[in-house]
This record gives sequence, structure tokens and C-alpha cells, in this order.
Amino acid sequence: MRVAGVVYDQWTSAEVTRDLKDFSGSFNFVLRDTKRSLKSFDYATGGAITDIRPGPECEVLINGTVVLKGFIEVVNPDISEKSAGVTISGRDKTGDLVDSAALTDGPSEFRNVKLEEAVKRIAEPFGLGVRSEIDTGEPFTRYGLDLAETAHSAIEKGARSRHALILSDGVGNIVITRTGKTRAPADLSLPGNVLGSSGSYSHEARHSKTYVRGQGEKAGKTRSGSAALDKTAEPISPGDREASSGATEIERKGTAATGIATDGEITRYRPVVYLARSKADVTAAQDEADWRMRTARGASEEVTETVKGFDVNGQLWRVNEITFVSDAFQDIERDMLIVRVSNRSDESGDVTMLTVMSPEAFDAEPTAKRRTNRTRRKKASANLDSTARGL
Repeated sequence: MRVAGVVYDQWTSAEVTRDLKDFSGSFNFVLRDTKRSLKSFDYATGGAITDIRPGPECEVLINGTVVLKGFIEVVNPDISEKSAGVTISGRDKTGDLVDSAALTDGPSEFRNVKLEEAVKRIAEPFGLGVRSEIDTGEPFTRYGLDLAETAHSAIEKGARSRHALILSDGVGNIVITRTGKTRAPADLSLPGNVLGSSGSYSHEARHSKTYVRGQGEKAGKTRSGSAALDKTAEPISPGDREASSGATEIERKGTAATGIATDGEITRYRPVVYLARSKADVTAAQDEADWRMRTARGASEEVTETVKGFDVNGQLWRVNEITFVSDAFQDIERDMLIVRVSNRSDESGDVTMLTVMSPEAFDAEPTAKRRTNRTRRKKASANLDSTARGL
């Protein structure tokens, strides 16, 4: 870790984590606190003076590569009769978006902007860059910002309606992308390069049907311009009125939009309804419903595979990469998406914990066979030696 140009390497444990679901990366270091040790113990030895407080900008490097640029947010000194140390933690620069307001002054909505332009306007005061790797579709006719809404929430609601993935690159930029366009440096195999495997399977957050209801403008894009006034019209007499909602089919499209996604693996009646937080036509409502159903299904089936070291032939493990997982214990034999990477170094050595889930969790492509295992490859066994005798 490097703070204000000073390298701190007298740590007893270190962990750096990036997670697609948490947006910003985080770090946690336990350092030997030389300054406090020298003040407290007569037998303390010298070394680089550690005097870290919350606030400074820092960098975290793995094998010489900067993987995180952020700020120290929490400092916890701790002392016992045998040792003195300090635990420091923080997030990368995009962490400020998670708990800071999107709007303090200025316009409360953007008009006719694409997703990437809206994200740039929200992120600009925080000094963050924005990079889009995909076509984000049609512009939003109106992109509203709610009072007291966080910057991350303001960005995420637009991404949901465009089925886009918003993530941090760890070094000060927001990336608008899709999932699984790059393969990981190696496959994961148990037995093999996997040291340990743990799974989490749950139906608690899954629903049989996911509804998203919203409201659009201009009759769901079937009408252009403003409605013309008819100066020849006359009020309808009570006797000539017909019982109805009073809305034409085109008007209904402009006042209500509904998207429905079905999780065929949930056979009980468990519906859930969400309200679209941005102006939504039928397409946007359907995209958000599908996104919510897929992410809930993916999060309900997570497996963490632990491997030795931080890289494979110099290539670091990273989130949003596809790897083939062969894990008989977890009953997985197919491509999986890496959604969380946690690099940890302590007295036990260097390990990377890779959390994977089904690859269709964050995209809009057909599921097809991506949730189906391949036929497991049987290992050839040697011929038995019928002449062998017990020792």
C-alpha cells in the first residue's frame, strides 16, 4: 500500500476485494504501528513510522500493478500486552457515489440524454471518469433525480432500464458494460487448482413472477408532438356517454407500462412488484423486470472457489470474466461468471477467493443452456494388477 508516496509494507494481513454487486472496491490492512509501539513498549524496535489517519488518498498494488486507488476511511488502533497494531480500511474512489447525494443544486432532471451522458453529469463533481463499452440504446426523454437520492442510486436506476452493468475499474473510472466478454486466465477445477470450495443456495429472494410498473410519455412513443385542440368539439351529454375508463388504447400506453419476467424454477405463487424509478415505456419496464429476476436468481446460487496466489502466469484474476468451473462437490461443470475477487495475504500465504455465479445473471442474452452442466469428463483409470499381493 502506498499513502502520499510512502510505501507501507510492514503489514501482518492484507485483503483487497472487488464485487460486481458492491460497485466500489474495498481494502483492509493490519499494520504494525511502529510509532505507537515505540511510545508504549521499552523493547519495541524501530522501522518505518506508521502515522495514518482517515482521509488520505492511497494506492494498493498487487505484484507491482495498481489495482485500487481510493481513500483511507477507517483507522482502528489496537494494543495488548504483547503487540500494538492498527487496522485501516477504505474504498476506491467510486465509493463516494454510494453514500453521497446526487443532487444538491442544479437541474433535478436531464432531458434527451443517453445513459452514458447522464452518468457523466452525475459523476463529474466527484472527479470520476466514465467509459462506455456498449451501445446503451435510445436516449431517456426525461432522466429524473430524486431529492436526497445517492449518486450511485441515480446511476443504477438508469442502468437497470437499459440492462447495462455499471462497475468501477478500481482506479477512478466508472465502466458501463455487459458481462462476460473476457475469459479468465485459467479454469477452476476441484480437485486441481482449487484449494477449497463453499456454496450458498437460497430461494429467499426469488419470486415466481417479477413485475415492473412504470409511466412513460407521448403514449409510449406512439404519438409525436403535442395533442391538437379541436375547437369544434362539444361536451357529450350524460345520456350519450359510454361506460369506460375514458382512455384510448394509445393513451393507456402513455400512462402505464408493465414488464413481467417469470422464474420457471419457482413453482410456488410468489409474485413481487417494483415501481420503475425513471420514465419507462414497455421495453424499459420489461428490461428492468428481466434484470431483476436474473440478478435475484444468480445471487441465490453463489459458489466461492479459493486458489493459491493472485495471478496465473502474470495475469491477475479479475471480476466480470468467464471461467470454466469443474467442481463435482458443488455439482458444477460449465462456464461461470466471476462476480467477486478477494485477494488475501497473511501468515498463511497468498490466496484469491473467487465467487462465481451463472453467467446469464447480468445480461439480456437468452439463457439457453448456460444453466446446464456439460457432461462430466471421466478420468481414465489404470488397469488393475491381478498379480499384486498385500504387504
